[in-house]
Amino acid sequence: MERKRLTGLRPQAYEHPWDKKALDALQSSKSFAALVAKLNEWGFERILRVQLTGSNLRVTADNFPEIHEKVEQAGAILDLPSMPEIYLAAGGDINAFTAGVKRPIVVLTSAAVDLLTDDELFFVIAHELGHIKSGHVLYYQIAQFVPVLGEVVGAATLGISNLFSTGLEAALLNWKRTSEFTADRAGLLACQDVNVAISAMMKIAGLPIKYHGSINTEDFIAQAREFESMDTDTLSWLAKGLSIMGQSHPWTVMRANQFLTWIDAGEYERVLTAPPETPQLRRFCAQCGSALAATAAFCTTCGARVAAIAAAPN
Repeated sequence: MERKRLTGLRPQAYEHPWDKKALDALQSSKSFAALVAKLNEWGFERILRVQLTGSNLRVTADNFPEIHEKVEQAGAILDLPSMPEIYLAAGGDINAFTAGVKRPIVVLTSAAVDLLTDDELFFVIAHELGHIKSGHVLYYQIAQFVPVLGEVVGAATLGISNLFSTGLEAALLNWKRTSEFTADRAGLLACQDVNVAISAMMKIAGLPIKYHGSINTEDFIAQAREFESMDTDTLSWLAKGLSIMGQSHPWTVMRANQFLTWIDAGEYERVLTAPPETPQLRRFCAQCGSALAATAAFCTTCGARVAAIAAAPN
């Protein structure tokens, strides 16, 4: 199918309000800012990069041309400034994740490639590119490392014993789940077919392989719309409650409900038709639209110099 390129798209045009609220709360925490500084000091991103590139298969235009082309197409539609590296990992579950702030890496499991249709895989890839475009990757890495570091604090504080608390870890997990709603919107904006997004979610939710050839998206959509009977406060409470349970992703049905609600409100069509001007409520990178820390010298998403970026008026 012919998909429209969303030239000039800014992540704030499709950012989920729960994502923004949770990230704003994190960025205002002094403990969180100190933790970011410590992780950068220790070079955790380099460690993660070695682990991922040393264990998985890199996708190129020569060895996996179909996958490589999907990444290029999804990045062009979402107006991503630069393309990430793509790797394939062994795995029986449909999954994908993104790591690396300066040089992003997207990892797809072999099950995602085997069990998803071309369009469904396109949605999943675009979902991950949405995380990159929205500047989520730094915070994802922090959420990944906090539990690991918390385990060693008792043996050796390494100067950060006062940074770890159940509250910080729960806040990170809460934001991580709400960021999935934003990335789902990016995936939908790229694939531009709600039924494709729904069928991908059904497979991620555990649809048996024997039923992959006869998917009934209407029943799943009906199930997702049942969440509309819950008000926003209730859904927000549920999302926060999941952080205590250690969940890294929201319920798949809740994810489907959130982008269906976004579609029903007409926001999806508005962004797809003409990406709106971004309300200047925070400081953003003029090149890629990612949120900027007050003291940042460079944009952590695209690398643009902050000196060349005008601060947004309050």
